[in-house]
This record gives sequence, structure tokens and C-alpha cells, in this order.
Amino acid sequence: MAETPRQLKTNRLLFWLTLLLVVAILGGAGYGAKWYSARQQERQKAAQGRRDDAVTVSTAIVTTADLQTILTFNGDVEALQTVKLQPKIPGRLLKLELEDGTPVEEGVVVQKGQLIGQLDDREYVAQLDIAKAALAAAEAALAVAKSDLEEEKANYASCRAATDNAQANYDDKAREQKRMAGLVASNAATQQSLDQANTALAQASAQLNQATANVQGALAKIASAEADIQRAAAAFAQAQAGLETAELNLAETRIYSPMRGVVSEKLADPGAMLSSSTPIVTIVSIATVKVVIAVPVNHLSRVIPGQTHATLTTPALPGREIDCVVEKIYPTVDTVTRTAQVEFRVKNERDEASGAFVLRPGVYASVAVLLEERRDVVAIDLSLPVRNLDRELMFVCHGDVVEAVPVKLGTTFRGLVEVEEGLQPGDEIVVQGQHRLTDGSRIHRVQSEAASEK
Repeated sequence: MAETPRQLKTNRLLFWLTLLLVVAILGGAGYGAKWYSARQQERQKAAQGRRDDAVTVSTAIVTTADLQTILTFNGDVEALQTVKLQPKIPGRLLKLELEDGTPVEEGVVVQKGQLIGQLDDREYVAQLDIAKAALAAAEAALAVAKSDLEEEKANYASCRAATDNAQANYDDKAREQKRMAGLVASNAATQQSLDQANTALAQASAQLNQATANVQGALAKIASAEADIQRAAAAFAQAQAGLETAELNLAETRIYSPMRGVVSEKLADPGAMLSSSTPIVTIVSIATVKVVIAVPVNHLSRVIPGQTHATLTTPALPGREIDCVVEKIYPTVDTVTRTAQVEFRVKNERDEASGAFVLRPGVYASVAVLLEERRDVVAIDLSLPVRNLDRELMFVCHGDVVEAVPVKLGTTFRGLVEVEEGLQPGDEIVVQGQHRLTDGSRIHRVQSEAASEK
């Protein structure tokens, strides 16, 4: 039988009432369970007492350390001196060996002034003989010129004596002529006597003039002889210079080492024709080597020759550190890199097995330069300060409470940093767990150690 509209409305109402009752019962059961659990937790907290809110950390005592400012630069090992030996004269290379017959080649050690080669000297021996003959001829010509000068000087002396005699004779005849003229004027002598006196005076005058001319001629011959001597002397000096040149050229056929070193290159072989610009060998001085580095100008004020120390390392000596000192600073600055060259020198070592020098020119080297050293400064591990905005903080322990102290940091070296302001030796600081702290936090220590070791 079909339900009436009134019955349908009644049934729907009963359905919704029943559903609401079920939801209310379930909600009440859940709230009751949650309330019961919360009550249980409160009872447990009450039973356990108040929880400890201290942060677990490790601490250390601040000490002092020696800090250094070190900059590392790269460079190459270079020979202290390098000479590319060339002959001073052209010629054929006769031999290239030491006096004991050892061939001069790469690796051979040579001493300063040691004979290492010889040019064919036959042409230069002939030139020396010619120069000796020319000098002898010039010397003979000079001797003849000197002898001629002496003869002309003797002739001049004779002419001078004759002139003096002619002058005396002229003076005597002049007095006689004057006396006779006086006698004739007083009618004490005849005119014939005066004429004879005049004739004698004229003859004496002619003799004096001739003698004077002879003296002038003798002087001219002396001047000519002196000029001959000057020309002969110049020719003799030229012949002497030619002989010296020939002797030098002959000496230059023997090739000597200009310094003590090692032959790094042999550039010519016996039999080759050489000019004065043809290199024969390259000799390097590597008993002491140098390393040149480029240092920025802003660091140069802290680099002092003879005082600034450095440590050199190179693959040629693995595991070794070589102490060295700045030798010199080159006077100019590179306008592109704004760096100046700084030179270090290192005494070379020989390999025990081969006897060869260990530090060879061209080997890479690294130079750690000690620019500054600060002793007994407050220093801590570089990782300890906590960055907070624009400040560096350290947490200093005061009993079980920490204080956030701003610190001013300075030089860093091998994992340590100098604390210029904020900490003092003996302060206890947090070294682990500091990132979980704030100013005034309570702490619980699990370890205590030194913040840095001196």
C-alpha cells in the first residue's frame, strides 16, 4: 500500500534525526579520547618535573698564537748567468774540446778561463809575420829619419858658426872703412885706401848675407827632418798597432770559457766556418740559481731585500721546502700588470747518482713569501665566529650562561684568525653548538679545550 505524503515527510525527518544522533555520539567519543590523552600527558609532565632547556655545547679557552701573512707566487728556475759564446774573429772551427780531449757538449762543466776550442790559425800566423816585418821596416825608417835630423842639426851648428865669423869680419871691415873715411877727410890718407876699405866692407857684407842664408836653409832642413821623423813615428805606431792586432787575432783563435758553468747547448761542430756573430756554445751558471716572481705593487712596501724570507718548493725536489731570502727588487714596474719583479737566489744541489745539478733552468717553482709575522696575538679557529648581519659574534661563557660578544677580526693564517677586539686570553668560548645560541642562552658543557695552540 503506497505511503501518503504525510508519512513520507515523517520518515525523512526520522532519518535525519537518526543521522545527527549518530554523528553527535561519534564526535563526543573522539573529543573524550583527545581530552583523556591530554590529561595523561599533563600527568606525565607533572611526574617528570620541569624539562631542562640548556643547549649542549663544547667550549674552549682562548689562547695566543703566532700568525703570519704569506702570499704564494709562481715562477721558474733560471740560471744566474747565461752566456752565448761567439768567436771575436771569423775562421774555421778546428776543434771543440777541452785540453784533455773531452768533447765540449751539453752537460760538460767548464771553468772560467779554461780552453774549450780552437780556430784554424794559419792565416792569422801569416798576418802576424807580416805585421812583424812591417814594424821592423817602420822602425828602420824612423831610425834613418832620426839620423838625418842629427846631421841637419850639425849642419845648422856649422852654418851658425860661419855666420858668427862673417858677422865679426863685417863689423871689423865696417870699423876700418869708417876710420879710413875719417883719415881721408882730414887728408891723412889717400882715396885709394878708402876705396880698398869700401871694397873689403862690401865683400864682408856679402859673406855675412850668404852665411845668414845658409843658416835659414839649415833651419828649413831641420824642420823637414823633424816632419820626416813625425811621419816615420806615425808609421811605426801604426805598425805597432798592426802587430798588436795580429797578436790579438792570433790569440782569439783559442776559445776560452768566460765563466764557470755548464754547457747547456752546443751550436757548432768542428769544421764549420764561423763569423764573429756565429754562436758556438751556450754556458749557464747554475751552481746558484734564481727564481723571479711578479709581486703586486701594493705588497712591495713589505718586501725588503736581505730581510724578507720565503719558502720555495719545486717538483724537482718533491716534499722539500727551501728557505730563501729576497735578493733584490727590480727597479721598474710593469705598466700592464702593475707588478715588480722580485728575485730570490738558491744554492743548487747535485744529484748523488748522476752528479748533475738538481735545479735546472726552466723548472717550475712556487714561492711562499712571508710578508708579515705577528707574535702572541689572540687567535681562534677561522670557522668559529657567527655571522650576524654586519657583525661577527663569539659566545663567551659566564658560568652556565653565554654572552654574544662582537669581535673584530684581522690576519688569517692556516685556519686561524686574529681577534683584534672582543676577546682576551683566558676567555671561555663556545666552539661547537654556537649556531643554536642567542645572547643569554643557558648551556650544558660536554667538552672543554684550548681555542688555539701557541
